[in-house]
Amino acid sequence: MRKVAVGAVLAALAVLLCLVALRFQRRAALRDGIAIHASQSLGRFKDSIRGVNNGPLSPSGWNKALTLDLSEHYAKLGLKVIRFHDLWVVDELDTIFPDPEADPSDPKNYNFTGLDRCVEEALKHADLLILRIGYDWNDPPKNKPHLSLEKLAEVAKRIALHYTAGWANGYNYAGRIWVEVWNEPDIKQFWELSDEEFFQLYEAVARAIAEANPWVKVGGPGIAFNLTFLERFLSYVSSRGVPLDFVSWHIYTTKPEDVVQRARAVRRLMERYGYGDLPSVLTEWNYWLERDWDLFRSREVAAFQAATLILLEDAPVDVATLYRGDAWKWGGIFDEGGEPEYPYYVWVAYRRVVEDATRVEVAVRGGYLRAIAGLAGNGALRALVVNYCGEKVEYTIEAAGYKLAKVYAVERGLTEVEVCSGGSCLIGPYAVQLLEFVKG
Repeated sequence: MRKVAVGAVLAALAVLLCLVALRFQRRAALRDGIAIHASQSLGRFKDSIRGVNNGPLSPSGWNKALTLDLSEHYAKLGLKVIRFHDLWVVDELDTIFPDPEADPSDPKNYNFTGLDRCVEEALKHADLLILRIGYDWNDPPKNKPHLSLEKLAEVAKRIALHYTAGWANGYNYAGRIWVEVWNEPDIKQFWELSDEEFFQLYEAVARAIAEANPWVKVGGPGIAFNLTFLERFLSYVSSRGVPLDFVSWHIYTTKPEDVVQRARAVRRLMERYGYGDLPSVLTEWNYWLERDWDLFRSREVAAFQAATLILLEDAPVDVATLYRGDAWKWGGIFDEGGEPEYPYYVWVAYRRVVEDATRVEVAVRGGYLRAIAGLAGNGALRALVVNYCGEKVEYTIEAAGYKLAKVYAVERGLTEVEVCSGGSCLIGPYAVQLLEFVKG
């Protein structure tokens, strides 16, 4: 509890210091200090927070057709998790099973063609795929099932069997597919019926999948924001013994600390209802924008994502998937032509730090910056430094037994820069740097 309190105080102090600096428009750089203790191991990094929604088969801008293939770029991301939602038609219930009067036990009544292609490509680039059962963002009436509850449960079961047990000329991806029941049932865009009717839908689907596919993890509810809804959901499934293998939730914000606070609140509810040992799965997160969607691909949002990834390492989150990892205008990390933008290279740099590496202790003294460091098996020491503040920061860097060899600016690419002299470095506003050290 002391670590949590101290962390919250330091985070609040960092925000306050940054705001004060901006208020008085200081010309001189802010000052900070980073000390890396390579001999102090913190264990493995969380591979499962290296996840995104959708891709590598992608729409372009606002055009919903999946016309772009981003596989070449995806190969450089080293993702571990992909979640499907808003794939635009191919992942929707009424695309997969269009005729509500048809027999759900007959394979010829299903249309898996588009989704199969996306699943095959996604699992070339990630270890785990989370399939959402439900609909994409649409106008009503696609905010309630087009099937009876009994038939919906059977269809969901068959979808799971198709991808995990080879049903209907399908696949045997058992262990690599999780099923998430619905998306954001706490807002009317996705659910117009009562809370209780959603709980009943979840129960029917979860029981059907669990009975036929005991090797498939099933969970939800993928709430947008409403923790009261989540508490009622957990109370319902707990009291009725409904299968629940993970709890999923979303958050959009401009403050990385908000993600940690929401994660703690979700975990407290999970523990209250006896689910404290289950994975807490953040299936959507990103910067919150109300206009100017191109900002999703800006330096500021890239710095936000880098800072959030660092905080997620210590937050009570087991799996996380950014919304989203493609070229869709709202949230994507590529431009509409499929070219990587600033956030994409944050994920590339983050991979260089954490992949096949042991996390080591990092102390940030002034509180303006965030940093994380990893020691690879070959002895390479790398660090990611983030300035999520509107002022440049001058910082000292120490790593006992190592000396700084290279600094890369993480922008539209990783560009080696000369920003350090005499143990002191400079980082611009809303900027991310990748540091590489050698022994010495």
